[in-house]
Amino acid sequence: MSTPNAPQPPLPPEGTESVLDIHRQHMAEMNDASLTFDGTPPEDDGPDTIGRLLDVIAREHAEPRDGFEPVPFWVACVFGGLLAWGGYYVGTGSADFRRDVFDRSDLRTPDGGGAAVASAPDPDPQTVEELMKIGAAKYGAVCATCHQPTGQGKPAENIPPLDGSEWVVGDQASAARQCRIVLYGLSGPVTVKGRTYNAVMPNQGNVMKDYEIAAVLTYVRNSWGNAADKGKPPAITAATVRAARTKEGARKPNGTQPVSAAELQKLPLDYSDTGPPAAPEKKDEKK
Repeated sequence: MSTPNAPQPPLPPEGTESVLDIHRQHMAEMNDASLTFDGTPPEDDGPDTIGRLLDVIAREHAEPRDGFEPVPFWVACVFGGLLAWGGYYVGTGSADFRRDVFDRSDLRTPDGGGAAVASAPDPDPQTVEELMKIGAAKYGAVCATCHQPTGQGKPAENIPPLDGSEWVVGDQASAARQCRIVLYGLSGPVTVKGRTYNAVMPNQGNVMKDYEIAAVLTYVRNSWGNAADKGKPPAITAATVRAARTKEGARKPNGTQPVSAAELQKLPLDYSDTGPPAAPEKKDEKK
C-alpha cells in the first residue's frame, strides 16, 4: 500500500463525473491532513485515502476456509451395496462356522477314467489293530486334553481316569454303556476307582462318525493297563455304535440329552444293541 505522500493520479475535472461531483466536498474533508498517516496535507488532485483502501481490499480474493462437506449420496449407496454383498457372501459361505464342515463323506472323486463316481462309504474296520490305529489319532485330537495321553484324567479338575476304570474294563463295562457315554455325553455323579466325580463329559455323537467312536472306544479299552479285547475280536465296531443310535431313537446327540450313571446301570451287562444273530430260515422240504 502506498504512503499518503506518494503522488496520486489526478481526479477527473469537475463536471465530467456526476457522482464524484456530488461527493467531492466530502472526499476533501475526509482527506484532511488529520486523517493522513504522517499529518501532512494530501494533494488536492489525488484520490481519497478511503478509496485507495477499498481498491486494495477489492483486489483480494476471499480467504479459504476448511469446512464440513456432506458425503455425496452416490458414495453412500456404493458402500451400502458393498456392505450388503459382503454380509451375504459371509453368510452363505461360512457353513455356520461349524468345526466339522469339512468332515464330509459325500465328496465325489474322479475315477481312473475321469468320470465322477459315487461317494465312498465310511471305512468299517473290523480288527482291533485297525480300530486302534484310527482311535489313537482321534483320542489324541479330541480326548487327550481332558483324560490325558496316559489315560489318568485330571482328578483335581473332576475328570475321571480311563486307565483301570471299572466303566472301561471292570464290573460296569459293557459295549452298550460305553457307546452311549461317547454318543450323548455323561452328566451327574459317577464313581471311578473309589472316587465320585460329578462333572459333564461332552458328547461326540454329532462330531465323530460311528466308526470313529468305535475306534476311540477300542483304543481306550486296549491301551495303558486296559486289555478288554486282547486275543478277541473287537467288541465295538461301527455297527455297534450305529445300533446304539437306533435304539435310543429320538435322543439327540448334541449334548442336550446326556446319559447318567444310574440310567446306564439299568442296561444289563450282557445287553447288546445288535441283538442275537438271526436264526437261519427253514427251507420248505415239500418243494
